Amino acid sequence: MNKIRPAHALAITAVAAGALIASALPGSAEVGAQSPSVGALRVLSPATVLADGAALAVQVSFVCPQGVNAHVSTQVTQRVNNALATGNGSTSIPSCTGSTQYATVNLHASGKPFRKGTAFASGYLSVPLPGGPYTDHREIQLEK
Repeated sequence: MNKIRPAHALAITAVAAGALIASALPGSAEVGAQSPSVGALRVLSPATVLADGAALAVQVSFVCPQGVNAHVSTQVTQRVNNALATGNGSTSIPSCTGSTQYATVNLHASGKPFRKGTAFASGYLSVPLPGGPYTDHREIQLEK
């Protein structure tokens, strides 16, 4: 009669537990794909250069849970000759709808003025629920 050693018993238990978990995952993934996300944010391109480069108007699209208050902020950096034009701004969202919404975030230039061309933007969506903040980082075009 063969005896099962403790190490083998532990290995058999681990394999059986892994098989049980793996058999449950496809169903969980399907449910997750059908459920709406809690939040999302995207910085939209192009942004509009205002007041001869003193400011930018940056459009963002976002989704956050219905009824909660949210906060959207953006930061943009652009290389201008041998220096940087930077700016950041934010806006409050008094009531999320649970569907895609749009907002304009205005930012003031610091350093050099913004100009038409390519810049790098970061956006942040803060909501008072677990899972956030939601972020987006991308190159955008600046237009007059």
